[in-house]
Amino acid sequence: MKFERFPSFGQFLLIAVGGFAVVLAPLVRSFLPERFLLDDGHLRLAIVNPGYAPEDKSFHVLAQVYNSLGIGQAPAIASTLTILVLVFCVLLAIGFGDWDRVGIVGMALMLLTFGLGLAYLAQYTKELVTLFVALVVLLATKSSNEYVRAIVIIGSCLLYGALVRPYWMLIAALIPCVWFSLRRISRPLLIIGLVVIAYIGLDIAFEIVRGDALGATREWVNSARTEGPVATLISAPDLGTGPGADVVAILIVAFWLLIPIPLFAMASPYYLVAGAAIVGLWSIVAVAIVRRRAREDSRIAWTAAVLVSVFLVLVIFEPDYGSYLKHLTPLLPLFLALVPLRARGHEKASRSGPAAPEQRPNDFERKALV
Repeated sequence: MKFERFPSFGQFLLIAVGGFAVVLAPLVRSFLPERFLLDDGHLRLAIVNPGYAPEDKSFHVLAQVYNSLGIGQAPAIASTLTILVLVFCVLLAIGFGDWDRVGIVGMALMLLTFGLGLAYLAQYTKELVTLFVALVVLLATKSSNEYVRAIVIIGSCLLYGALVRPYWMLIAALIPCVWFSLRRISRPLLIIGLVVIAYIGLDIAFEIVRGDALGATREWVNSARTEGPVATLISAPDLGTGPGADVVAILIVAFWLLIPIPLFAMASPYYLVAGAAIVGLWSIVAVAIVRRRAREDSRIAWTAAVLVSVFLVLVIFEPDYGSYLKHLTPLLPLFLALVPLRARGHEKASRSGPAAPEQRPNDFERKALV
């Protein structure tokens, strides 16, 4: 690929910010507020004491991961390696040669990615596994084989759910459904209708299998918090026990996670920025769907399907906006992969990884239609 300018402003900014993040990674823990380091503290204890917190097996799984990598006793190296993986994910999302075409949206999202990455990833954290899932998704979308994409993406989410976070098994089940819908439905309103139907089905399933309403886990987690008040709790409105009340309440929570009115209502500059970032992230996904990019390109559809599925499940379980941003942070490269690139010369704007939009369904999709 020939570069008209080297480096372009976008490429220079990526090198500067990415390099600064790598250098700062081993130091940032020392001046982060304590609330950002809860996972770090739990994992440090689990690394040195296998009997710590036996009720949460995921900490022990992550402790074994860090020890197997040889960085269980090297927090500075662990932080640096995690940010290096984040840099690699960013480069997979948008190839270095295309950073002259990302525009303001792409540059702003890159700054947000490294900023939140330093806050939530430059430490011992369970989000390390989510970051590896994002890495696997980005690598899978480079494949031209639809079966490979499906098996690798869904399989990695299932493995994550089995070993660390059980709700990722539900995400894995939703991903192919969302992907199929994005590839077959052109009207966004129909997709919104499917979301409502999905929550009705999930509400029935939760009542049958768990005996709980949707969102009961979130309410239980928030009610059990004793370490101090949390200003950004997510609580579903109390609509009573009438038919469909749980579904309506969960849809309101979904709206608040797309447009975080409770954060905006606090009028704090910090919360206003966080709220604007959340709106911006989901606007990128919405534009990819509304402009039919996900319908026309299967690879974009897989990326959007992962993000939409994560959102649908976080609506059910997410306890507060701080955790919400933390759980989204390792997935930010996937949002970046959906940013449309400016056209270069006579070329159409396209992703650096995905091929040209597919005109016909392939064998995988034909069989799915049967």
